[in-house]
Amino acid sequence: MKQTTAAGSVLTPHNLPYQMRLLVQLQGRRFQDVIAPYNLTPLHWGILSCLWREDGLTTQGIAVQLEQLGGTLTVGLDSMEKRRLVRRRTDQHDRRISRVWLTRKGASLQQEVVPAVAAFVVRIFACLSENELNQLSDLIHRLKAHIAQLGSTEPG
Repeated sequence: MKQTTAAGSVLTPHNLPYQMRLLVQLQGRRFQDVIAPYNLTPLHWGILSCLWREDGLTTQGIAVQLEQLGGTLTVGLDSMEKRRLVRRRTDQHDRRISRVWLTRKGASLQQEVVPAVAAFVVRIFACLSENELNQLSDLIHRLKAHIAQLGSTEPG
């Protein structure tokens, strides 16, 4: 049985997918440390980021941008509404559509949280050149698209 590929060993902990998972977990923990003082989760950050760019998005629009399932998004929006960071309102032209709006409290968080996250991003990528960052971004997008095309089953 073949234990190596062009991407390296297929055996954990040395295989590339496993290393990518570890990287995502480590980055996620560090990111959580950055946003925790603001009582935010990564999902809250994502929702706020969408609304800071364009307030009044539909819940579906946010879900598409964040590539989130509806139920997960609903739970996040519920907690954010309880904390008075956002409010949901029925669309004036189509009652089937719900729009999400920032409250003053949610809008004001941008001035505090964005600089902290920006500093975090600079720190974690400080070891890479601009060219390497561009290459990494391109590779991630390409891999994501490729894996999405593979579907959930692969012939064995």
